[in-house]
Amino acid sequence: MKENRGMSTKIVDIKEYSSDEVGLLVQVVLTELLIIFAIISIISDAFMPAFYSIIAMTMFTMAYNNKKIYKKKYMTSVYVIVGLFVAITTIVEYIF
Repeated sequence: MKENRGMSTKIVDIKEYSSDEVGLLVQVVLTELLIIFAIISIISDAFMPAFYSIIAMTMFTMAYNNKKIYKKKYMTSVYVIVGLFVAITTIVEYIF
């Protein structure tokens, strides 16, 4: 603790996160949301567009993590294709 003119200030170290950790965290959060919205979508069809959107975002995040962390190029393209298919299908079905 460092004293500065009668006021005490606390120096806090901010941990820097790598993009790998952030990518994995985003994937975990999206997977949890996917499970929650899957259960909600069974009860009410009104949440289906959100469910499909979360699937597409999860696929894109999995593609990013697969390319960046695991260095697998073939599954990355599969995830991108599935993510694009789900995103385009969602846009066409629920917006147009």
